[in-house]
Amino acid sequence: MSIKSIERRLCSSFYDMAWLNLSAGIENLPEIAPDKDGFGTLTEDFRKQFLTEGRALTEAFASGDREAVSAGTEKILALRALIAAVAEELTRYRAEGRLLRNVLLRREAVGLSSGPVNVEDEVRELLGKMFASDDPMITNLRIRSMVAAFPARMTRSSFYDRIAGYLSLYNGQEDGDGLDAFVYRLRSAAAVRGNVAEVSAAEKTSFLDPLLQPARDAVCVTVAEGTVTTDNAIKTPEEVTAIADRLGETNAGIDTAIGELESITRCINSIAAIGLLSGMEPDPEETSSVVGDVRPAVIAQLDKAADADVDAAEYESATARAHAAMETYFEPLSVLMETETGRLQAEIDKMDDEAAEVYIPVMKAARLMSTSAFASLEHTPAVPVTPERVDSCREELNREFDACFAGQPKAMVREIMAAVLAELPVWFDSRTEVMEYMLQSLRGCRTDGERRFAIRLLRAAL
Repeated sequence: MSIKSIERRLCSSFYDMAWLNLSAGIENLPEIAPDKDGFGTLTEDFRKQFLTEGRALTEAFASGDREAVSAGTEKILALRALIAAVAEELTRYRAEGRLLRNVLLRREAVGLSSGPVNVEDEVRELLGKMFASDDPMITNLRIRSMVAAFPARMTRSSFYDRIAGYLSLYNGQEDGDGLDAFVYRLRSAAAVRGNVAEVSAAEKTSFLDPLLQPARDAVCVTVAEGTVTTDNAIKTPEEVTAIADRLGETNAGIDTAIGELESITRCINSIAAIGLLSGMEPDPEETSSVVGDVRPAVIAQLDKAADADVDAAEYESATARAHAAMETYFEPLSVLMETETGRLQAEIDKMDDEAAEVYIPVMKAARLMSTSAFASLEHTPAVPVTPERVDSCREELNREFDACFAGQPKAMVREIMAAVLAELPVWFDSRTEVMEYMLQSLRGCRTDGERRFAIRLLRAAL
């Protein structure tokens, strides 16, 4: 089969699947309630923008005005980019919030009165649970949970050396995507601020700074005689607990907001894919099996979601037709798309850049149809990983981690280290090494209360 034949089959399949996904996505858009912290305002603003732009673009599809379709597709993709940047910022705040909350809860646990902890007995019991499965993947996940549950007790030099050792494993790989993904996970675990693609993304998430600031202040503390202090302000254990609880509520709000943004973005992905494919030749609408059944539902669903007047009977009839089309076409379209996308990409990889440009719209549509709502739309050719590139990644990570550690108390540094180490492939060579790491971590805790807190965290993960 020629590459043009593959492309036409994919265009038709993506087009029909995008309409099905769009209808399902709009129907399942969450109702966003206003809240005092600003999360509802943030996500409702994006929801309204999507409904406005989506309705205009749907009208352009129906009219066949290709200039309007092209302009509308660019606008909806720009909205997607902004939402993705905001979601990235929210993810960083969430990671920071989790680190701060863990530190505060450990601080609180220091002063809790409790009986002595038999560290050796506790470690033996936890080891039994950790290694209870015959599946090495499950065991490795449990070991990583253990690393995250205990504050890291190692020097910065040892921490950096361990990361460098794993970075070096990527030397010589033909495709650097694996290295990039690994570095991204490490940066995310440490809540490193990325290069925000859209300036307005930082502006839209700035309301989170005052919500996290009390926790940041409370983390920079010393503990003496049961009193937690920061600068000249006295923070009682009860106050620290209240701050930790408030931080938990903030993180829950972030989780909800990210989920809502993902739902909106999935709708954007579908309608943007339709827009990109509408400019192809031959026009996929002319051979579409679903557009006639689904477009009326999409129009009605967009209007209803925007609180416009919609005839109930017409809405039910339109959505019933869309549901029937989903039942008939979703599975065969999924199989065809999975098969043909790989074949087309393999053919494109053989071409020079100029020849491959012809297939940019269909491959962008493929990325919009992926399982990742925020997947990058740009295809980057595979670039081998050189020692120089690994060294550059290592130096950049070290600089970023140094910045994260600057001015932080030891408790926060240990928490950041633990979060990063939990993202590394399991480095223990034996059950004995795991046991020794746990013993060292628990013995390094300041009180039995802090030991019990770490054990409780690990038990919850197991």
